[in-house]
Amino acid sequence: MNQCGLCERDLQDGYLCNGDLLALAQRLDRMPALYRALGAFLAPGGRAAGERVTSRQTDPPLPVNEAVLDLRYGGIALVLEGWRSDVQAVRGWGEPAVEGSVERRVLAAARSLSLNLEWIASSYPAAGDLAREVREMEGAALSIVDPQDPRDRAERIGNCPAAFEDGVICGAVLRHRLGEASITCRWCGTDWPQDTWLALKTLIGHDLEEAS
Repeated sequence: MNQCGLCERDLQDGYLCNGDLLALAQRLDRMPALYRALGAFLAPGGRAAGERVTSRQTDPPLPVNEAVLDLRYGGIALVLEGWRSDVQAVRGWGEPAVEGSVERRVLAAARSLSLNLEWIASSYPAAGDLAREVREMEGAALSIVDPQDPRDRAERIGNCPAAFEDGVICGAVLRHRLGEASITCRWCGTDWPQDTWLALKTLIGHDLEEAS
């Protein structure tokens, strides 16, 4: 028996659970649009509140936002291309061609990884590391283009214990947002209203009373 390389859930085989595989697929699909969105944030923001200005500050501000620059001109493209190259090497394929603009490279690498996701989940031992790095990279970009109020952030509470007709457990990640009266699995659609949370807590081992 294996474990999911990201959430460490037990698996019959493979290296990535269905929930984390779906999340990775969605992140790869969003990555080109997220790359483009970062372009609007290249100019540095205004001076931070409370920042003191003194006559000793002689260095002019940088003309661009360094965090955005790192993600747009290196970070996203190089991370995706690095994983694409490794996947192709493990599969015994040749080194992928890298050409075109940075935006085109992001699109090509994300698309290539997406087309190989079934193999990655079932046969690639580094699948968890790939999913983790893509998740962290997306988080870094979203913190710039779509910063969340902590009160709106969905809390991860565990893996969906609902079973399909063939008896296979769903296993997708369940999340709860403060104030919501039910928890719905985005993968299988199973809805867990508040009066079922005690049973759900027993199934997944998470204290849902704190989330109510």
